[in-house]
Amino acid sequence: MKRKLYLATALLLALAMVFPLAACGGKPTDPEATEAVRIEDQTEASADETTTGEAGETAPEGEEETTTEGEGESTMEDESATAAEGETTTTAAAKANAVPGTPAEVLAAYTAVMNKAKKEAKFMRKLEYEQVGKDSNFEAEWLNNPAVIDGANSLMVTRDEALQADMYINGCTDMFADLPLYQFPVGCMVTDPNVFSKAVARKLASGNIELTMVMKPEHNPEPPKPGATTSPSITGQMFNPVPKSMVDDILNGPIVKMAFWGKPPEIDTKYFDCTTVLVYNPETMQIVTLRQDYNVRIDILSGKALGFINVVGYATAEGVTFCDNFKY
Repeated sequence: MKRKLYLATALLLALAMVFPLAACGGKPTDPEATEAVRIEDQTEASADETTTGEAGETAPEGEEETTTEGEGESTMEDESATAAEGETTTTAAAKANAVPGTPAEVLAAYTAVMNKAKKEAKFMRKLEYEQVGKDSNFEAEWLNNPAVIDGANSLMVTRDEALQADMYINGCTDMFADLPLYQFPVGCMVTDPNVFSKAVARKLASGNIELTMVMKPEHNPEPPKPGATTSPSITGQMFNPVPKSMVDDILNGPIVKMAFWGKPPEIDTKYFDCTTVLVYNPETMQIVTLRQDYNVRIDILSGKALGFINVVGYATAEGVTFCDNFKY
């Protein structure tokens, strides 16, 4: 499903122009306005610091008491420990719970937590869906009709479909395949913190730490190739963009070429405001929640369907990946 989701985004404009040319009705939707109540509850719980990703776990006060008791037991295990050793233990604990300060520290923490999950997590629940964004404009006025947006949305994995998907209902056990980065043993390939326009961290009242990173815009990003240790694009080092070569192959396929009389449209994609929000437990370095939002502007730079219908213009797509209920 995830590959279909990203492929549908990349082919949004071309396919929308080919198939629903005579459609009518339909309207775009707002992903923030239509967020599921249960997902809102999960997200708000993370923001309010009242959950650690496992149902039935204690509130922040209980977490703090448990942590304090654990530290006390560790301190009293060896009554002959010196003051210097006690100070070292306290310093190590403080360092482990420190909030990353610089973008480089934020990136290092994210990489460590994601790579640990790739190796050690045994289960998670995941939602993955997308829709056409509200920003679009075409030179041919009739293509600005909501019917085109409705037709393009029908190609995508909707939020309602995602809620019924096995990876949400029954969860996922294959971190290699289903936890970003897909099909790789690591969760992040970024090494340069300068690729972010924003990289910040904050400590929640529960003791969990929240990392927020926003990637700089990039045209036609490429994912890493199988077996690679890095990606040729910055977006591909953290997200899962569809390769431009795959888009070009589809656009040069028989259906699209026939609809465009042998001259398929030329498309440019721009990924922007791609945002990752990770909440993790600094004591265990385990993920509480992971959310990735991506936005793509898809420009048709040239193209005439049926030899005379001008389809030059652009539209945007918005996608969400949300993971929780991690078990290690």
